[in-house]
Amino acid sequence: MKIKILLILLLATSLSNAQTSEERDKIIANYNLDETKSLIESLNLEENNKRNRIEEYISQNPEVKEEYYINDKYYKIFDVIDNSPVYITSYNYVSSQATRTNSLYPGGSLGLDLEGEEMIIGVWEIGYPLKDHIEFLDESGVTRISTPDTSTINPEAGYHATHVTGTLAANGISTSRKGMAPKSTILAYNSNQDITETVNAHQTTGMLVSNHSYGVYINGDDGEQQVPDWYMGCYNGQARNWDQVHHNNPYYLSVVAGGNDGTANYPNGLQSGLDKLTSTANTKNNLVVASASAQVSPFSSELTSLSKSSFSSQGPTDDGRIKPDITGRGQNVSSASNESINAYGSSQGTSMSSPNVAGSLLLLQEHYNDLNLEFMRSATLRGLVCHTAMDDADELSPVTALPYPGPDPFWGWGFLNAEFAAQTITDANNNMSVLDERTLSNGETYSFTVNVSGSQKLMATICWTDLAGNTQENQLNSPNAVLVNDLDLRITDSSNNEYFPWKLDLSALPYAIKGDNLVDNIERVEVDTPTAGQYTISISHKSNLAFTVPGGGPEDQDYSIIVTGADMTLSNGSNELPNLMVWPNPAKEMVNYLFANQSNQTCLVQLIDLQGRVMYSQNVLGGSANIKGSINTSGYSKGVYFLSLSQGNQKTHKKVLLH
Repeated sequence: MKIKILLILLLATSLSNAQTSEERDKIIANYNLDETKSLIESLNLEENNKRNRIEEYISQNPEVKEEYYINDKYYKIFDVIDNSPVYITSYNYVSSQATRTNSLYPGGSLGLDLEGEEMIIGVWEIGYPLKDHIEFLDESGVTRISTPDTSTINPEAGYHATHVTGTLAANGISTSRKGMAPKSTILAYNSNQDITETVNAHQTTGMLVSNHSYGVYINGDDGEQQVPDWYMGCYNGQARNWDQVHHNNPYYLSVVAGGNDGTANYPNGLQSGLDKLTSTANTKNNLVVASASAQVSPFSSELTSLSKSSFSSQGPTDDGRIKPDITGRGQNVSSASNESINAYGSSQGTSMSSPNVAGSLLLLQEHYNDLNLEFMRSATLRGLVCHTAMDDADELSPVTALPYPGPDPFWGWGFLNAEFAAQTITDANNNMSVLDERTLSNGETYSFTVNVSGSQKLMATICWTDLAGNTQENQLNSPNAVLVNDLDLRITDSSNNEYFPWKLDLSALPYAIKGDNLVDNIERVEVDTPTAGQYTISISHKSNLAFTVPGGGPEDQDYSIIVTGADMTLSNGSNELPNLMVWPNPAKEMVNYLFANQSNQTCLVQLIDLQGRVMYSQNVLGGSANIKGSINTSGYSKGVYFLSLSQGNQKTHKKVLLH
C-alpha cells in the first residue's frame, strides 16, 4: 500500500491501535445506512413471524418443550419447518500453538506484540459467560465482558458460553488456558435476535469479528432426524439473510462453527459421509470452521500430529461450494468453566475450533491496523486466512489421515496458520507479497505482473463479499449456483500457459480439481513449481455485474487479492524505487533497508514520524549495485513512522512500526 507523505499530518491523530469511535466512523462512512435500516426491519419481521410459528406450535402441542437440557447440553427451538420443531444446540494453550497464533504474541517468533488490547470481539451464545471469572478480568480487576442485550448485571452463566469465551479471550492466569486474544474486549449476547444484534454491534462499536458456536443439528441424542433431507447443504433463507448482512457491512465477519454431525447418517445426501452443513453454515460470505485434533511438541511447539475430527460436519454445499472454509483445533480443549471464578473444564467440538479461529483473526486485524492505520475488509481477512491455511496434503508428516490436495469438504482450505497470515501482512508492506483491496468495474479486466526468481509454489487468491443469492428451500440437492457476481482469477506464464483455480466437482467428491470455478467467492490459483520469469495475474468477471436495484446501473464489485511465494516481486511500472526491502518490520532497535540502485545519484534516507517531523536523515552515496543501510531506532518512541527514500525522480515511502 503506497502512502504519500502529505497524508502524514492527517493521519497523526490515528496512532491508536484501538477500535475507537474514529475507526468505527471510518469503517461505516461508505455504508448505505438506509439500506441497512430497511434490512433490519425486514429481518425483525421475519423473526417475529418465526416467533409466532413457534408459539402457535407450542400452544397446539403443549407436551413439546421449547427448551431443555440433556447431559448439560442445552436445546432450544429455532423454527418450525413442515409442522415440526427444529432445535439448535451448542457445538460443544495448545490451540494457539497448533494454529501458530502464539507467533503473534509478545516474545513470539514474528517479533510482534499482539494480544487484542482495546480490540472488540463479539460472542453470541445460547447463554452467557461467567463475567467475573478470573480469566476475564483486566489488570484492574474489572471484567472485560459486557452483556448489551440484558439489563441483568450478572446474568446466569452457562458452561458452554464460558468455555467458548475463554478460548476466545482468557487472559492466561492459567497459562495453558490462555485465549487467542487475551486482552480483547468481549461483547457477549444470547443467541436470540443474533442476526440484527450483530449489525447494531458492528455499526455502534466497530466490532469486526463475532463468534457463533451453535446451530441446527441433524440427529438428536435419540438418533431421530429433526430436519428434512433437503435442509442439509441448502442455501436457505437464514443463509441468505446473513449474506445480506455481510454485503451491507463489508468490514464485519461472522465466524461460525460448522457443526458436530460428522458421524450422522441420513438418506438422500450428496454422497455418503458428506453434505451435513445446515442453515448458517451454508452462507457464502461468512467463515465456517471445521475441527481437527492437533498435538504439539512441548519442547519446540511444532505440530507432531494433525487429524480431522470424526465429529466435525462435512460439506460441501448443494451447489458444490467449498464449505467449511477452514479448520481450527477443537478436540480436548481446556478453558474456563462456570463452576466458579477459577474453575476450568475440557470440551471438544466445532464450538471450540470456531473461537480458536475467531480470536486469531482479531489479532490479524490488529496487526494490519498497526501497519496500515486501517482495518481489512472482511473479504480480505477471509481470503487471507484461506490463502495461508495449511493444506493437509502439503504437511504429510504430522497429518495422520488420508490427504486431499487443495480444498476439500473436510478441512475446507486447510488448518489455520496465523503465523503465515501475519507474515503475509508484513511482507505486503515490503513488496514481498500482495495484499490489496480493489474494485472491479463492469466489463473490466485487471492484470498485473510479478517477477518470480524461486521455485517455491506461487499462489494467488481473490475473495469478495457477494450479493445474497436466491434461496433453494425445499429443493433436494439443488446444483443451481447461488453465486451472483462470478469473478475469475487466472495466472499466465511467459509461454502463455494458463493456470486455473481449484474447485470441487460434484461428480468427483471429495477431491478438488482445477478449472473454471462457477460457484465460490474465493478462488485460489497455484503454480506448483514455477520457473524464473514473469507471470501475469488477471481478474475479470462473467456476464454483467448484478444490479443493486431494479432499473439501476451495474454495481462495481469490491474484491481482495493475495499473492505469495516463489521469491516474488512486483514488476515496477512507476517512479518508485524497485525491490525495496525493509526489515524487521515491526522493529525494536534496528531498521535495515536494501534496494536496487538506479543511478550514481545520492539517495536521501529519512525516517519521519506521524507528525511530519524528520527523526533521521542521511545522504547515501550511489554507485554500487545495491544501496543498503541500517538505522538505529533504539532511542525512538514506539509507534508508526515512514521510511522515505529518494534518488533522482524516484521515491518510495514505507511504513515502519517500532515497538
